[in-house]
Order: sequence, then structure tokens, then C-alpha cells
Amino acid sequence: MKPFTGDIKFFEANINHERYGKKKHFFKNRTNAILIDLKIKPQKNISKYPSLFSLEKFNLLTWSASKHGNQSKFSTSHDLYQFIKNLCINRTKDKEVIHKIKLLTFPKVLNFGFNPLSVYFCYNNKGLLIHSVFEVRNTFGDMHHYVLRNINQKISSQKTSKKLFVSPFYPKKGNYKLLAKYVQDLIMISVEYSLHNQKVFLANMKLKEIKFNNLNILRAFLTYSIYPGKIWINIHLQAFILWFKRINLHKIPPSEKVKHSFGIEESKE
Repeated sequence: MKPFTGDIKFFEANINHERYGKKKHFFKNRTNAILIDLKIKPQKNISKYPSLFSLEKFNLLTWSASKHGNQSKFSTSHDLYQFIKNLCINRTKDKEVIHKIKLLTFPKVLNFGFNPLSVYFCYNNKGLLIHSVFEVRNTFGDMHHYVLRNINQKISSQKTSKKLFVSPFYPKKGNYKLLAKYVQDLIMISVEYSLHNQKVFLANMKLKEIKFNNLNILRAFLTYSIYPGKIWINIHLQAFILWFKRINLHKIPPSEKVKHSFGIEESKE
């Protein structure tokens, strides 16, 4: 019998990071991600997931709602659903009701993990994507939600002001152009960073769905697509390389009191 995976899907992800300017830098990474329907009911479906995956408890792969949203240690998937829904309807004139929210994120491996970026896809009752939310986290323990509201059903991106200090190699100013697209079994995420109206950094992630079973989880682990702390280790390794290239460092600024912001411009691709 195949495991029940209708509310959680498993993806192979290829990630590229590129720095522009006088001191260019490029690296790519391969990992795995999960897409979770936040209306899941783990008490009913937990026995139907692959045995190497768990919700809220230790396993080879695991996921916890408490690491997202307002990061309350008592948070459930339902609490997270309400948190994101409230963000999307805040200060917007759009009255279209959110019917479903799916979260794309990286699971923990042997209880270790770091999510620099998670993306929420918000749908109406017709299954059309109406909002998306980029949940960005830095290695200093801070988090910010960039809310893209009333997005075009076709491929579209929105511009936001940079509010979170992410890397010491860039200041906390400038703009992002954010894109999130999910069609059939493919997901594409793009983060373009501009400073003084000039593109200085581009990160994109392309993901393809594969079967969510023990074989694919184990294969990912044995081929080093996933391992404990991989993303955190890679971030600091690349930071060391940038430091070695003598790229200027910026002082960590005070944390923003407001932890969310909204798309300020829409542009069709």
C-alpha cells in the first residue's frame, strides 16, 4: 500500500545564488523540500506518512509548525494557517477568501535544520493562487514576512522594500523582486535584489516533485542531498569565501519592530 501523501509532497530542489558587480560570486546547491497543506490533520494521517518522516517529533526528516509564523513553541499547523491568513487580509481591500494555504519549506534532518526561506501559497475556493508570502529568516535569529497580495494568476512578481538584514555583505536597504510559481509538479522561486536601481544579487530555486516515500528520503540522505545542518553549513562556507575575496562587511543593524511588509509594485514577466 502506497503511503498517503495528499497533504504533504516531496520535492528535489536545485538552488542557484549569483552575486553581480566587480567581485562576482556564484554557487549552486541541491537539496530536498516539502510542500505542506496547512489544513492537515496529523492525528488522523500520521500513520500513513513514510516511516522516516514525522510531524513534531524526532525522525530522519521532521517538520514543526512552531518554527514558522510567530514561532510560538505551542503553535500547530492550524495556528500557522490563521497567522498567514491574517497577514494576507491585513490592510487589503481584497475580499476574496483564502480557502487553502500550502507551505514550501525545508524539513529538519535528524532534528537539525535552518530555513532561510519558506514560501506560502494561498488559494481561493476555486483553487486559484491569490496571495503568496515569503518568510525570510537570517542566521541572527530574526524573521520577516514579505506578503504579495492580489497577485496575477499568470506568472507575476512583486517588488518589496528590503526590511530584514540577511547577509553582512549587503546593507539593509534596496528592493527585492519576488516570484513564486507552482504549476502541476514544478515550483519556481526567484529573489532578485537591487541596490540603487541596479541588480546585485539573484537567487532562484527550481523544484520538481518526486514520490514521498522512504526510498526517496533514504536516497536523498545517502547521496548528501540532505544531511544535518547542510543549509546552515553552506551559508557559512560561502560567507567565508566572500570574506576571503575581501568583500566589505556591514554592521548588523537593530531589528525591525514590524515583522511583515507588503508588495509595493506588481510587474508582469
